Amino acid sequence: MIFIPKICGTCAGATRALNLVYSLKDNKKNIVVYKQILHNEEVIADLERNNIKCVDSLEHLNKKNLVVIRAHGETKSTYDYLKSKNIEYCDATCPNVTRIHKIINEKYNNGYVIVIIGKKNHPEVIGSNGWCENKAFIIENDEDVKKLIIENDKILIIAQTTISEKLFNTLSKKIKKKFSKCEVECLNTVCLAQKNIQKSSVKMAKKAKYTFVVGGVNSSNTKELFNLCKEVSNSYLFSNINEFISFIKKLPCNLNDSFCITGGASTPLSEIEKYKDFLFFYLNYSSFIETFDKKLLDINLSFSNINDNKIVIDAVEKFQNINCGGKYLRGYLIDLGYTSFGNKKCYSNSLSLAYETFQTAILVHDDIIDKSFTRRGKSTIQEVYKKDFSLLNNKACDTANSLALCIGDLGFYLANQIIVKSYSNDKNLANVLEYFNDIVINTIKGEIIDVYLPFKEQFLDIKGVKLEDILEIFKLKTSWYTIVGPFCLGLTLAGVKKDDISKYEKMLLPLGIAFQIKDDLLGIFSDTSSIGKDCSDISEYKQTLLYYYAINNSKYGDELLKYYGKKHLNSDDISKVRYIFEKSGAKKYAINMMHEYFVKSKSELNKLELSKNLKSIILGFITYLEYRDK
Repeated sequence: MIFIPKICGTCAGATRALNLVYSLKDNKKNIVVYKQILHNEEVIADLERNNIKCVDSLEHLNKKNLVVIRAHGETKSTYDYLKSKNIEYCDATCPNVTRIHKIINEKYNNGYVIVIIGKKNHPEVIGSNGWCENKAFIIENDEDVKKLIIENDKILIIAQTTISEKLFNTLSKKIKKKFSKCEVECLNTVCLAQKNIQKSSVKMAKKAKYTFVVGGVNSSNTKELFNLCKEVSNSYLFSNINEFISFIKKLPCNLNDSFCITGGASTPLSEIEKYKDFLFFYLNYSSFIETFDKKLLDINLSFSNINDNKIVIDAVEKFQNINCGGKYLRGYLIDLGYTSFGNKKCYSNSLSLAYETFQTAILVHDDIIDKSFTRRGKSTIQEVYKKDFSLLNNKACDTANSLALCIGDLGFYLANQIIVKSYSNDKNLANVLEYFNDIVINTIKGEIIDVYLPFKEQFLDIKGVKLEDILEIFKLKTSWYTIVGPFCLGLTLAGVKKDDISKYEKMLLPLGIAFQIKDDLLGIFSDTSSIGKDCSDISEYKQTLLYYYAINNSKYGDELLKYYGKKHLNSDDISKVRYIFEKSGAKKYAINMMHEYFVKSKSELNKLELSKNLKSIILGFITYLEYRDK
């Protein structure tokens, strides 16, 4: 079970600040946040995607800006500077912090010495200190109390809002005791929301095997929350989803374990839920893989009975060798689609096995077309044949490719055979075969366009690749084959009506396009060991969004063509292409479009009436695709 505490995530002040800054994004002026609005990597990254930047220096601000003062608050001198330069600003300071500023300023003007219990370098404390001419004493620990010297009979003790109440009570008592002869006014300004988050999270953490605290590494409230949870549970702190994904992939856990996921006052609830959705998806996906791998091995062994001819036996063994070790994502999506609406346990397994076999078959063809050397970390079938022949002449290469082509064809029909044998008595068999064939046809149509476009550009010298052609490839070859087809094939087996299936197709289609854009980015900017293949999009003259954007930029187009299509690339060549894609803005363009398609898919998902679990798994799956590294 995965639990989120009843009270967690951004407090009212932080939520108010975020709502304010997002409400301004369509303003004609350039929206700038002075310093980080919250100590949270994900929040800052999302602001940048919306063209809202956080700047650290007042000198970078001018009249063209609309400046947002962040939730932590600022010094009086900051406000004075903005006013003196006639720079428009919106104040997103937490109301509790604004109240502290007023109290400090009033008491200081009335002759009080100000003592702030909090972190010396915390922005809230720095801001508060600015309302008493930076003359406050900042107390972090017992040692600071011992060193504290005050020559005044009036003292105000006040708290940083995000420290623990236990620390404030302990240190304030010691200060009052040390200056018992003075008039000491003590105000506990620790945020009530902070206290409630901590209480709710600790209560839930006690019940969990693992507790995950989400928030920025520079966030004081997140650290306090983590320290408290660590006292009662196996707790881990994560500042971004990439760290979390890498950790979960290595953690020995399963669906039977209990988890608590929480976050402090600077972590939006939506971010906490994203972690929960990913974890729920990944635990389900891992459970599927664990059993599916053995079932695929059994299916592979069943192929051995196909013929007693030694040549055919050898060919089948080569197919068996490559028909394993994949991510089994498509097989999982079939299973997810069926189990979400079907009622027979393990009934969709044979369909998943057939689809994975079909995938291997089409990858064999793909490797011939792309002249790939490796697939799934192994030599491709045509390369294995070349090694068997121990010849390097053209005839040997042609024969190796021809044999691999035959083996790919064999794989197609082995997949069909699994479906027919497994579901011969199922009333939905005809619909399943029809939908399966639609997937295959769409995939091949996409492959035809994908093969022709590079040839047209490179050898027929017909320039002018169109964005709609590239997106058509993504839709047919990737989205249908990888995302839409498998999930909806599972729905078809479950007997879901065509009109309802079309709604899922609409939701999943942009997700598949985003998947392909991510694949293209990884193909250029990842090393070959991480993606399991060495086929280069550069050598293949692939018509990707990166190519499309850079080639239409006259400043970089000619330079790109020096390397694009080159067969024997060295590391310097690849580095130069990466540089061109980055400097031309192609990388940013592709990333932004990828993000738009992920957002579109989530938007369509929210329109569907789904069970809570299915929606959570799909959202987790989207996160998995968005942040994958291979």
